[in-house]
Order: sequence, then C-alpha cells, then structure tokens
Amino acid sequence: MDKKILFRVDAGGKVGLGHFYRSYNLALALKDKAYLVTFVHEKSNFWDAISDFEFKHIELDSSNANNNMFDICLKENYTILYIDGIIEFDSASIKKLKDKTKVVFYQNISKSRHLADVFILPSIHQEKPFFKKFSTKSTKIFQGLEYFTFNSKISKLTTKQISSNNSLKNIGIICGGSDPKNVMLSIFELIDYKEWDTLTFNFYYGDNYMHQESIPKRYANNVSFLPYNVNSINKNDVLIAAFGVSTYEFMALGMPIISIGHQEANANASKILAEKTNSIYHLGLIDLLTKEVLNQTIRKFASNLTISQKLSEKSKQILDLKGIERIVKIIETI
Repeated sequence: MDKKILFRVDAGGKVGLGHFYRSYNLALALKDKAYLVTFVHEKSNFWDAISDFEFKHIELDSSNANNNMFDICLKENYTILYIDGIIEFDSASIKKLKDKTKVVFYQNISKSRHLADVFILPSIHQEKPFFKKFSTKSTKIFQGLEYFTFNSKISKLTTKQISSNNSLKNIGIICGGSDPKNVMLSIFELIDYKEWDTLTFNFYYGDNYMHQESIPKRYANNVSFLPYNVNSINKNDVLIAAFGVSTYEFMALGMPIISIGHQEANANASKILAEKTNSIYHLGLIDLLTKEVLNQTIRKFASNLTISQKLSEKSKQILDLKGIERIVKIIETI
C-alpha cells in the first residue's frame, strides 16, 4: 500500500504558526521515509503568502472545512490523516474513515480527542479525567515531553552552557507568533527600566503578531523591539516567555525561562510543569502579574546566577530534540 499522509495544519491569525513549523519539520522527515505528503488547511494570510512550498497544499472550503478534508482523504486514498491543532470533529465523520485511513491527533485537546486511532500528547499536566473517554482498545496513547516536535531551526542552535563566569546582561521576551492577547505589551509596561540600566530587554514579535500598531514609538535606551528570530533569541541570557511551544523549544536548548500564562488553562500548565520538573520559573497569569512581582523576579535572576544554572540543567534533562524521530517511528507502526 502506498504511504500517503494528509496533514491538517491551520496556521495564521489567532491559530499561530507553531503548528505549521513543527508539522513541516515532521513532513520533511516522513518524505525521507518515502511518504507522499499533502497539507490541507483553512484559508489564511499565512498560507496565501507561502511560495515555493515543496509539498502540495489544498485550501479547504471555509464553510465546511472538516467534511471537505474527509472527502479529500477518502477520494485520494490517504492511509494516514495527521491533525495538529485543537479542532473538533464529530464521531460520524471519523467513522467514515474506518479501515481506510488511520487518524492521528497531535495535541488535539478538543472534546473529540478520544476519536483518534493514535493520540500523541507532548505534555505532562493532564490528569486522569482528561483520558476518561478514551478506549485503550481503539486508541493508542503516547504522552510525555519526549514527543515534542520542534521547528527545524531549533536543532541547529547551540545548547546553552551557563558557568559561574556568566552574568545577566540580556533578557529576551517572547509571546508567541500572533499573541492575540498582546502579552508582549503588558510585559513591556510592567518592567521598571530605570532600575535595570545594566540590562538589555529584547522584545521579539512574530511574523503574525496581531498588534503591530501597539509597538511603542518611544522607549528606554536598553529596550529593543525585534522580529522573531531564533538565532537572535538564543543569544539572550534569560527569556520571559508566554507559555507555549516556543517555551519548550528554548527549554530544550537549556535557556532559563521565566514563564507567564496568557490564559488560565495555559497558566495552569506552566504551573504544573514548574512544580513537577523545576525546569522553569513560573509567574502565573499575565492578568494577575504585578510590576512589583516581575521586577522582584528580575532582581533575583540578576543577583543569583545559580537560579539560571539550575533551570538550564533541568530543562536539558527533561527535553531533547529527538521528538521528530519518535513520531516518525509511531507513524511507521500504524
């Protein structure tokens, strides 16, 4: 049987771009394994702007995207449907694929998560109730931080080695590609720059940043607003990060992370990761974060290098860059 895999990856706007970059990295690995890869997606400015994309990609009917996707899957005889994103499906549609196409959900934490043949969850904060609807007979579950898949650019970066000779000079701030809640501006307004005249604060906005007009026109001399670039970001000594895929990417490189949640569920995931692994410094929900707490935290990191060293080492212990290899092995056994 031909090895044909259909990727459903919406990207752009509020969805962000993390789903795309990690799926693209996986698609390249599967191509090397002789899989025929096709992407399907809803319409977005991001997908409209893509040129020279090496895989076939199809824009779905926005009024009936899921059914359109299922029709393509059946008509073109795809053996695997790989879905990266939080997307709801009805059981009747999934059943149409039975015995013809295997359905893989990657981090699809929607209510329909139990409908997948293979469910891959690269996190550790979900408790038993989350898995209540799953049937071990019909769904294979793979959960753990070892299943994280990253943007291919991350694997080319240098892993951080923090020594006692280091000092805190540069703090980077990342808030995701689209940052719909504009966490970046909130963090910018909380920092007391006069206190930190020896530190540089680099704010990185994504290609898909939804609030370009809010970037301040005037700011302190030790502040920069820069386009998101992983090479530049990795040169910082510490990151303040809105908790998400990028947080895990830089953790895998040993970057000390001060983590902030942009919504309650997100903040809870950050808190549990911090409590279970001691690999990030958790500051809670952005809505509740005060100027005093954020500047006190910066003060701790500036005066005690041991905090950064411990976070860096713990991060490298719990995460690596082999997630793509593990997912490929899972797909090959389907």
